[in-house]
Amino acid sequence: MKFRTMALLPLTLFALTAPAFAQTDFAGGFQSLDPYVGASVGLLRYDESGLSSMSPSAIMLRAGIPLTSFLAIEGRLGTGLSSDQSNGASVSVGTFGGAYAKGALALGSDVDVYGVAGIASVNLRRNFRDGDTTDTGLSAGLGADVNLARQLALNVEWTYLPSGREAGRSYDSNLFSVGVNYRF
Repeated sequence: MKFRTMALLPLTLFALTAPAFAQTDFAGGFQSLDPYVGASVGLLRYDESGLSSMSPSAIMLRAGIPLTSFLAIEGRLGTGLSSDQSNGASVSVGTFGGAYAKGALALGSDVDVYGVAGIASVNLRRNFRDGDTTDTGLSAGLGADVNLARQLALNVEWTYLPSGREAGRSYDSNLFSVGVNYRF
């Protein structure tokens, strides 16, 4: 249910911003077809019915190869940095990773917006229910790169990670991250 609601977010943003872009000549967000690497830190928001939200921290590495000025393929790997707890329940990130297609548009020479969609797997360490859980499934997100120099960009992103269901309770997780990208 929450994934469908979150999937409407990009469509809503597009509908609200489409008039502003009507006069714009679109350019791809990958201004060169050079490979890139990046690193980011963020908070994974864990939501489970019947529990308060928890937000353990995580670190992620990414590597991508642009196929065209609008499309790239990207791989990601990450792990947890800290745990979070609420009312005796604790959650931390074990590992996560994924393979994504990334579509990007340039909003001028300094800002690129993008969407990612692919398959991901996330391992969460919990001290309740059946303990650790690993879920694999569809993942999607939205982000922006702010170009600081020809090869360096600041990155901000929200990513929906695979969700699960256990003991009659559903849970999901989203990653909010900030980092840098380096183009070769």
